[in-house]
Formats: sequence, C-alpha cells, structure tokens
Amino acid sequence: MSEDDTIPASDRRNFLKGMMIGSAALTGTAAGLFGQLDIQTGDIGIPQARAADGRIKMAFVQFQPHTVSTAWSTGIAEVLATQQIVDYEALDGQAKLEVQISLIDTLISQGTSVIFLQPVDSVGVAPSIAKAKRAGIAVITLNIDATEPHAAHVEMNHYFGAMDIAKAMGEAMGGKGEVAILNAPPGIIIRDQRTNGFVDGMKKYHPDIKIVADQVADWDRKKAQDVLTTILAANPNLAGVYGVNDSMAEGAMDVAEEKGLKLVIFGNDGEKAALEAIEAGKMTGTQYTDVFQQGRLAAAAAVVLATGMVPATAFGAQGHLLMPYIIATKDTVGSIKPESRW
Repeated sequence: MSEDDTIPASDRRNFLKGMMIGSAALTGTAAGLFGQLDIQTGDIGIPQARAADGRIKMAFVQFQPHTVSTAWSTGIAEVLATQQIVDYEALDGQAKLEVQISLIDTLISQGTSVIFLQPVDSVGVAPSIAKAKRAGIAVITLNIDATEPHAAHVEMNHYFGAMDIAKAMGEAMGGKGEVAILNAPPGIIIRDQRTNGFVDGMKKYHPDIKIVADQVADWDRKKAQDVLTTILAANPNLAGVYGVNDSMAEGAMDVAEEKGLKLVIFGNDGEKAALEAIEAGKMTGTQYTDVFQQGRLAAAAAVVLATGMVPATAFGAQGHLLMPYIIATKDTVGSIKPESRW
C-alpha cells in the first residue's frame, strides 16, 4: 500500500485543491512581480549569467564589516551552501561609495547573477545598480534602500518597530517625563525611519512625554557617552534615552552607571551585547530582529531568481520585505534563543 492510499480521498481532494489555489495565487503574484515578462514568448530579456560549468556567482557588497552585516552574510551563506551550485563571497565596502562602485563594476564584469548590497550612499550607488540591472543582474538590498529600483529590498521594521519602542519605553516611564534621542547622522533613510517612528509613537501612545533633545552621536558608543553627558547638563530631569542603534544605547548605559542614574534606556537592532545588558538590568530594552533569518530570506529569493534564470530586466516593480521583530525587555528577552543571537 502506498502512503497516498492511507490518506482519505476527501483529504487528498482538499490537498490537491489547496495546491491549485496556491498555484493560482503564485501565478497572480508573479504576474505583478515580473510585470515585463512576456508570458507568450518567454522573453525575459537578458539571460542570467552562468559559468561554463553551470555554477552561479553571488556576492554581498557590505557597507563595512560589522556584527549586523556578518550575521546577514552567515544567513546568506547558510542557504547558498545547500544549493551546491552557488559560489558566494562577502566583500568589504569600507564605508566608501567609491569602493562599492568599484566592487560592483568588477562583479558585473565577472558575470555575477545576484548582488546583495548594503549601500553606503543610497543616491550615489544608484548608477551602479542601474548598470547591474542592464546586465540582467538582480540586486537585493539589505536594510538601506537605494533610489534606483532593483529586484528586492529586505529590511528590519524600522518605522513600526520604533513606534513600539516608544510605546514600551513610555510604559516603563509611567507615561510621563523627559526623554532624549541619541541619533545617527542625517542622510541615511533608516535614521529617519527610526526617529520618525519613535516620535510618532510617543505622540500616539504617551503624549505627556516630552522629547527634550535629539542629538547626533554617529552610531558610536563613545560618542554617545559624550553627547549624553552634555544633554544631561542641560536637562537634569531626564528620565529616558532612546539610542537609534544599540551602540548608542550602550553609551547611555555607561553614563547612567557612572553617574548612578536610573534611566529608562532603549536601543534598536537587538545585538547580543544589548540583550545581555537587558538581562543584567543595565538596559531597559531594544528592538530585536533575527538578522540571520534576514540573510536567509534574501538568499532564498536570490536562489529562486537565479535558478529560474530571471534577470533584473524582467521586474515590473521592486519587491519590499519587512522583517518580524520583538521588543526585547526583561520580560521577553528570554524568548530569544542563544543560537538566534548575533
């Protein structure tokens, strides 16, 4: 007796019906995603580049090496390694636009199929993305989008996550008091998303809380210490600090420890060190995203495109995926497993 024979006929019919519905939904989705694909002729423009031995080349052009980009690359490599036909490398953009441009030019000349990219400059890298697209290369950005439309963008949930940070922070402050924002330099879209989400969240959930300072601390822990010390001198009643990334929140934590202050401190990203600080009672919370999973999802999309030989010229619109998140606090941080911490 086969395995299928043990399944009731009605269940098999429901299963097959579900498959047909799923196929129809997938077809509809594909029609929207690949808006320029000629279904009748199969013409998808420039074919995907393939090596003579059939292997596929993919590369990640990082902003620069960091705990976040390293975790993305780990997730990407994990998925690509199982395919057995993909050659993958992670490249250091050195936080310089000209370096990223040079790396992308080299990857184009090498016949790369997919480029994962965290842009140093969303506008400045646009011509390089357009050049890759003309060559049929799918570009998938991580966390920082670009002004030139491309295959897909996979990002942490910056705006809505920051709104939830504001909600949790306000609750920890009892719905009143003064807070300061330790911010990133202007010019990167995620800085605006994380700031605007926090400001809008406070207006919505805790209108009695006043944001008394919003100062640039350059994503840096040491700079955050200096900036917060200056803020405290002008605002001695400060009750809370929001670091737009975990490093700046950790800088606030250092100042609070040194001065013996009890501040409500939230970060954003969910790095391992921040989670440990929350468990130790030194930080109040952060927004945690599984960035290993973020890399895996980006890689899964890349494999589907490359093995299906879908070039960038076939896309009707850029796809956009927001990652799920947890507002990690003393009550919730234990749900984040050690193997998911980065």
